[in-house]
Amino acid sequence: MAVLSNTYTQYDTTGVKEDLIDVIENIDPVSTWFQSNIGNSRATQRTHEWMLDALAAPAANAQIEGNQVSATAIVAPVRSSNQCQILGKYFAITETEELVEKAGRASEVAYQKTNKLKELANDIEYALLINASSVTGAVGTARELKGVLGWLTTNVMTGTATSSGSNEPLTEDVFNRALKLIWKAGGKPSNCLMGAFQKGKIDAFTTNVKNVNADEKKLINNVSIYESSFGTVALRIHHIMESDAAGKIIILGDMKLWKKAWLRQLKWKNLPYTGFAQFWGCEAELTLESRAEAGSGIITELTTS
Repeated sequence: MAVLSNTYTQYDTTGVKEDLIDVIENIDPVSTWFQSNIGNSRATQRTHEWMLDALAAPAANAQIEGNQVSATAIVAPVRSSNQCQILGKYFAITETEELVEKAGRASEVAYQKTNKLKELANDIEYALLINASSVTGAVGTARELKGVLGWLTTNVMTGTATSSGSNEPLTEDVFNRALKLIWKAGGKPSNCLMGAFQKGKIDAFTTNVKNVNADEKKLINNVSIYESSFGTVALRIHHIMESDAAGKIIILGDMKLWKKAWLRQLKWKNLPYTGFAQFWGCEAELTLESRAEAGSGIITELTTS
């Protein structure tokens, strides 16, 4: 059918009010499980130091009655350190933009502050987990803290423990041998951080048996807790591991063995600006304490597809 001649349609009008809902949806992930589940400490210098000590290994110990004893040499504690890293987010909003009516938010400054804090939390999580080494820094060079991936050196399981040099798929045997490494070193494996692909491999450890809950009719193919010979391990999928360490699984022991040491806590500051605008910045300065990295471990060089 044709439209009647000279019919005034929506396509002809000039006074249509914009149809824009007053909501802004944000689907970007905020995944900060590690920093949320470790303790806090205080740093007082840009190079933060702490002391590490260990007990002697168990050994046969039988003493002669009345024997004249001698002292055993004492091993001094080891001094350990990490660099405090500065992380920041900054933005500028003109006075006009702040005052005009906007969809989804009353204040552009408040809205951006909320978003930037979430982004900064993700950046802190990235540094605490992914940073491979510390950087001392200098004039014109930023300091960097050493993250978990840099600290874990004692209990490292590579692929299927072959020397082929190529990545290998995760198997239940590899997973259990990694847990055993940590247990033998005195650790108590309790939490695993991994991306989606490695989580799927663990979900398939039971030969892909899918269980149906008879009451709720739910199809279940997900393992969140793994009961091993070396303790109960929580399996935690992590966005940052998925994007930047998909071929690795971090196995954490006692969470008290990791602490974030703050030199400067998160703080917003209204920065000087020469024009008619508001210039805001938020910074934090912190590092990661590893009190006993041998209490945790890592599986590396795993296939990701």
